[in-house]
Order: sequence, then C-alpha cells, then structure tokens
Amino acid sequence: MSSEGTASSGLPDQSHDWRRTSSIEISIPPDQIGPLIDFIINILERNTYLSQLSKSSVEGGALLQYRLTSQEGEILDVAVKFQQDRVYLYYAPYPPDSIKEKDYQSLDMEMETLIRSYFQDQSKASLYLVFSPKMNLLPASKEKGLKKLLASVVFGNMLYFFIMILFIGIVLYQFFLEYTPLILVSIMFIIVLFANKLIAARGEFDITSENPSIHIAELRMKRNEFNQVIKSCMPKIGEIKKRIYDSTLALGNELDEQTIIRALNEFGSVCTPEFVKIKTVNVYNIVKDLSKKFNFKEPRITLLNVLPPNAAATGVSPSRATVLVTSGLIASMDDSEIMGVLAHEFSHVKARDPLVLLILATIEYFTRVYIFGNYFINFGLLALFAYMFFSFTVLFFIAKFLEARADLDAAVYTGQPRALASSLRKLGLWKYQSRAYEIVNSTEWLKWDTHPPLYYRIRTLEKEGIQNTKHTFITAAKGCVRGFIDSLKGK
Repeated sequence: MSSEGTASSGLPDQSHDWRRTSSIEISIPPDQIGPLIDFIINILERNTYLSQLSKSSVEGGALLQYRLTSQEGEILDVAVKFQQDRVYLYYAPYPPDSIKEKDYQSLDMEMETLIRSYFQDQSKASLYLVFSPKMNLLPASKEKGLKKLLASVVFGNMLYFFIMILFIGIVLYQFFLEYTPLILVSIMFIIVLFANKLIAARGEFDITSENPSIHIAELRMKRNEFNQVIKSCMPKIGEIKKRIYDSTLALGNELDEQTIIRALNEFGSVCTPEFVKIKTVNVYNIVKDLSKKFNFKEPRITLLNVLPPNAAATGVSPSRATVLVTSGLIASMDDSEIMGVLAHEFSHVKARDPLVLLILATIEYFTRVYIFGNYFINFGLLALFAYMFFSFTVLFFIAKFLEARADLDAAVYTGQPRALASSLRKLGLWKYQSRAYEIVNSTEWLKWDTHPPLYYRIRTLEKEGIQNTKHTFITAAKGCVRGFIDSLKGK
C-alpha cells in the first residue's frame, strides 16, 4: 500500500486545503527518521480505512502522507513531516468542517503514541552507564529496613507520608488515647527534621565542587546483543564500570566508545553497539548558579541511578536541604531543562514547603480529632471516612498551590519558563506515553496528587511575560482555582 516519493520541498502538497497544523516536540536522530517512518507505515497499513500511503524525502527530513475515509464517505488527508527536533502534522478534511477538534486531538495523540512507542522499544535495547570522577564504583551495601522505607516514601511525596501516619493514628488511639495526637505530630516533625538525611540515603553519590559532573554513556545495540549483555554483564556491572573508569576518568581522560566496548568484551560479552552516545553535565555548576539566584548556600545534591527522570528536594530550611536527581533526568534533559526542574525544587526549599505541608496535615488532623471527633463517635465510621475523603481532597488541592508557585518561581528566577515547560512535556510523556498533558479533565484537579494537571502547568509556563510574575503564591492560588473552574467548562 505504501509507495516511495522523490525529494520535495519542506511543505506538504500545497494543492490541499490544510485546515489544521500541530506539532510534536521530540528529538529524532537523523539515522532514525527512516526506520521510524517504516515502523509507523507497518502499523498504518493494517487500517482498512487508510489509503494512498506514501513517504518522500523533504528538506531537513522526510514526509509521510495518507488518506483516511470514514464509513460516511468523509475524507481526511494527513501529512506528517519528520525533522530532527520536531514532527509536524497537517490535516485537510473534506468537507472542510467535517472533523471536530477532539478528533484532531485524538489523531495527534495516536501519532505521538506511535512515535514514542518506537523510541520506547528502541530504549529497551539501550544500556546506560553512569559515572562521576569520584564516585564509589563498587558501592557499599544499601540502606535497608525502616530507613529505606522512609526514604522511599519521602522521595515520593511527603504529604502521602503524613496522611499514612494519620491513618496509623486511628490504630494508635486504641493504645494511647488522648496522647495519640501529640505522638503523631512529634513523629511527623522528626521525619521532616531529618528528611534531608533520609532522602540522601537513597542517593548513590553526592555531587560537589570536587565532584561536579555526571557522565552518562548510552549503548544502543541490537536486541539479541542487548539480551546477551544483560545476561553476562549485569552481575559484573560494578567491575565493568571500574575497568572503564580506571582507563578514562581516573586518568583525567574523557569516556570514549572503544574503551567501553573493550571493557564489555573483556567480561565475555560481544557488544557491537549501533552507537555509543556519551553525555557530560556539570550538575554542580547548575546548582551553584541557581543557589546564587535564590540567594542561599548550595544544598546537598545527590544522584540516584535509575532510568525514570525525576527530582525531589526536602528539608525544613535551605541549610538543611537535600536535592536528589536521577540519572534518567540528566540523560533525557538538556542543561536549561535540568535547571528548570532544579529551580522548581529550589523553590520548595526556599519556601520551606515540607514544613508547610506538615502544618497543613497537622491542622487537618487536629480539626478531625478535637472539633469533629464527637460527631464521628455519634455517626459512625461512614461519617469519619466521608470527612477524611473530603478533607484530604481539599488538602491536596491546596498543596497544588505550592507546586504551581514553584513553577512560577522557577520561571522568575531562571527567566526561562519554556525550558521548564519542555521538561514537563518530557516527564509527562515518560509517564503517560501520550499527549495526556494536552487533555483538559476536571477530575485531574481533584486527585490526591500535589501537582496540578500537566496541561495547566505547561499552558501557564508558556504564557507571555510569565517570568515577570510578582507575588507568585497569590498568582498560583488564583490560577489553580481559575484552572479548576475552567476545566469544568472544558477549557
């Protein structure tokens, strides 16, 4: 069904009445454009309503075109232009007004899902090796037991941890009666006070002025080679990394492809990657620059070597703060995007948000126990759980103000709101593998999640002049309320 075309200009056929254009922001290596289009064609060919499928080369990339015909006979011509930094989608419906906006959005999402699926499949055949000049290549044993559990929950979301403690209070009350509230609040205060040390326990090594950079080597290889490498090398990965480190960074040299491949082969694996991509980021310089902008001393920063991109900050004050970043964040973001994400976390540190969340959780708990406690005794557990569901929903909605303010602070302090918006798109696509960040859904505002919906955060950051915002908390609170009301109207 597909056909090859000759080279053409950078635009699709101008004889069509292209009624709508959208784009997908994604980096595509030049050597991957052809295989990506072949992957998409292989899937599109299964659609019985699709015809006239063709691909051609254009300036700076390639063009995929096809026609969709509905059961009612309506026609939609689609052109997809692939470039290294963006994919453009063009739509020409006949009759001109036969396609609704939600249908366009659905087609956008389907195409992006196909593209992301391709790269997700490719990433499964990639091995990431993370280095730092003064890291422990053969790390000590990890934290275990309660300390590891606490660190994991704190890294996830402190508000969830507070609520978990408050639920435990229902059980503790059977033993400590009227002393239970004081015991619980004391436990939560201790956790917040030492949260910086707990989250640091998750990290593999600290990033400091003496150890400022992260080096990441991505080895992309064929599937059978990848499986062989995983089987034979992963049990010895510490030794392999040490061999690479001793031959490069330890001698003051940079990582290089041949050294990495040679080290893998020395341990019995035959590894011939399609390519080795080496990336170096001076994370400490980014942190140092941000600390000057936020006017406090650099917090402790530690790296967790996991693939999902993420970052977290905690501490009752800037002097007791720890910022944790994942190697996935460093690997998938450029410097400006990393700065945007860290600026968001720095805002939480500067505003002492962990302490604010503790106060909010404590107010909710004391209100439940001392003001409405007798009512729950009279009306039973159903009334208690109904109240808790309502109060926690309100608590999480208010917590969204803090996250929205952190976004605005990042925009103000860095002056690059679109960099943070770009990083949110990458984080969202990693999580959802679709353009879920474009869909307006009022239930997203009512979830037990401290973050506002992604579509709202991105829209806000992409507004003109947002980096000049004053009174960021007030602006964030008003924006969240207005965003929720607009979502009820489908805006």
